[in-house]
Amino acid sequence: MNDKEKLDELNHFKTHLLALTSHQIKTPLGIIRGYATLLREGFYGPATDQQKEILSKIEFCTEDILTLVDNIIDLRKIEEGRLQYQMANFDFIKVARQAAQEMGHMAMSKGLDLSFSGPTDPISIHGDEQKMRHVIQNLIDNAVKYTEKGFIAVTVTEESDNVLLAVADSGMGVAHKLMPSLFEEFVRGDHIKSEIKGSGMGLHIAKIFVEAHHGKIWVESEGVDKGATFYVSLPKEG
Repeated sequence: MNDKEKLDELNHFKTHLLALTSHQIKTPLGIIRGYATLLREGFYGPATDQQKEILSKIEFCTEDILTLVDNIIDLRKIEEGRLQYQMANFDFIKVARQAAQEMGHMAMSKGLDLSFSGPTDPISIHGDEQKMRHVIQNLIDNAVKYTEKGFIAVTVTEESDNVLLAVADSGMGVAHKLMPSLFEEFVRGDHIKSEIKGSGMGLHIAKIFVEAHHGKIWVESEGVDKGATFYVSLPKEG
């Protein structure tokens, strides 16, 4: 077996191992998160405030790991050229609202105020609904991680030819020197590496997904400790 064959075999093994591991991790974590939610919501009987706080932290941790696993899987598919898009028309408002609701318990576990606002009428775009949901979840997850107190505001506005998503927070902000490279793989700010765990994959994957939909993604911040707003602009259908 030559070097190329050995490398191909190793890559095949890594892909198989990643798929197996991710499945073995996601399934029990999903069950843990589900039971934690049922307990917190009183399905098995009233929970005390202290118990609800602990259960919210369990939900936060499991959701954080599930997001990380999804990012690893997506990144691997991107590297191997195996990522596929299921394109169809869908209501972006509905997806954004649901994504914000799904991430609400993560914000609540840190005492953050997570709000959503947008038009009541549907806004149709042509794209992969699941990947757009993943983009929004990654942006909210990023905001929750880097915000210790205050708010996260998810807003959708309709423009002439585009729909604009904004995820604003009152968190750690972004250093100006970091902005040009923020969406590159594994990039994180020096002032937060020692304080907050993270992979730096979420924003990189979000950029790939958004650009595959002929959209744009960017960030605005006045600097460190001054919060940040992440924007996604996508073309409307029709």
